[in-house]
Amino acid sequence: MTTTTTRLIITLLFLPLCSCERNSPGDRFAGWDYNYMKSVKKELKNTGSDLIPAYEQLVAEADKALEKGPYSVTYKKMTPPGGTKNDYMSQGPYWWPDTTKPDGLPFIRRDGERYPEAGIDRNQLGNMMESVKTLTLAWFFTGEMKYADRAAYITRVWFLDPETLMNPHLEYAQSIPGRTTGRGIGIIDVRGMHTLVDALVLLEGSGALDEAEIKGITEWFTAFFEWLTTSKNGKDEDDYHNNHSVAYDVIVSSIARYLGNNEYAASKISELPARRIDPMIEADGRQPEELIRTNAFGYSSGNLRNFFDAGETGLKVGVDIFGYSNPKGGSLRKALDFLTVYIDREEDWQWQQIGGFSGSMNNLGLLIRRAARYYNEPEYKKLWEDKFEQKMKSDWTLLVTPGLQ
Repeated sequence: MTTTTTRLIITLLFLPLCSCERNSPGDRFAGWDYNYMKSVKKELKNTGSDLIPAYEQLVAEADKALEKGPYSVTYKKMTPPGGTKNDYMSQGPYWWPDTTKPDGLPFIRRDGERYPEAGIDRNQLGNMMESVKTLTLAWFFTGEMKYADRAAYITRVWFLDPETLMNPHLEYAQSIPGRTTGRGIGIIDVRGMHTLVDALVLLEGSGALDEAEIKGITEWFTAFFEWLTTSKNGKDEDDYHNNHSVAYDVIVSSIARYLGNNEYAASKISELPARRIDPMIEADGRQPEELIRTNAFGYSSGNLRNFFDAGETGLKVGVDIFGYSNPKGGSLRKALDFLTVYIDREEDWQWQQIGGFSGSMNNLGLLIRRAARYYNEPEYKKLWEDKFEQKMKSDWTLLVTPGLQ
């Protein structure tokens, strides 16, 4: 047995006899924890619950979402190269017009600096995903159908209505004017589908969507999954050398889980240690490909979130990657510990972070909370409680993903 094999702590615990069985919403969740959510729903009846601020924030966001939208790729002014506005389109966020050229072409890269006109459909997509999540969760926790009805309406516009739906591909995502009409790395634009699919599963139980509509949405995701896993852009993203490929793993395994294809999800997450952790994480926990960015702390914590989200899906299909150490000694835990050193010591960070630390530190705090559960580590729980719990008490993700109980 090789050293790598002995270090590989990936436990294939149990896979369903039939991945198409759909008895409980939790059977198809990729990121959220349905049993935990049910316990939270009961706990919220206690007005003294520590989760009340997160619940109130969720409802406040859902109330705003009732008045916004719907969202569609067809609202943009330009038409993508395919000839229809139903095709999703975005530009690379860090690519800008070349001011030395009369027409600005080809665009040039300024890492970490976002070109304000690059989004095109990206904001519509992001708003759709966040609205469906918050509205569906508001229905689940309050029981008020107005939230589910609005979530269903927004879902129909994006996935079902022929006039406004998004075609199930990303051929024109993260294009670069003067260089390319689309790239594999544009697939990261749908990173939020990791838990959008959980919201859609939950929404099915509200009655706001009929069976034909549920079937239509499932068919959309079936076609999208086929494109993601067989297209040139999909294969390019799968083979990428940094956070993009880990995000790809999160996206495709989540959609597979939504479609009931647990075998694919388990296989994909099982590949992750050798394909991602081995080349990406050093013995001390550094992620070199993320440290070269101009927002190195943000990219390092962001990619660790990718790893944790993939690992969360893995646990649901019987694959545990959290205990794995690569031949160099690198691991997800080492990657976490490498970053936690800089809590309250941001001035000691040796790499660039032009975007500031606040948002990335908050993301790290949520990862520490989850790590306490993954590693059954009270010290992580204490770190969360001492440094993050109070300032993040209104984050509604606390309602859907548990820490160490």
